[in-house]
Amino acid sequence: MHYVEKLFQSLQPLYNQPWFPYAIGVLGLIFAYSVYQSLKSLPKLVMYPIIMATVVIISLNWIYNRNEPEILTPVVNMIAQFLPTRGA
Repeated sequence: MHYVEKLFQSLQPLYNQPWFPYAIGVLGLIFAYSVYQSLKSLPKLVMYPIIMATVVIISLNWIYNRNEPEILTPVVNMIAQFLPTRGA
């Protein structure tokens, strides 16, 4: 755990850079693609529920904490009427 803390401390100056969120997004897409390629070797009956459960968990987290990406705010606003949020 100490190594992870040191990594985050060393990345602290980069947080204010304008390109940093895009770099994290690209790394996230690369990671998601590699996970998808790994899951592709599984039968579809196993792969699709794993992907769907991941999407549902992330979506519910966004709705509860209201920390969704700005472009998805209108969609989350429609769904958030029916689900609990932290601020309510």
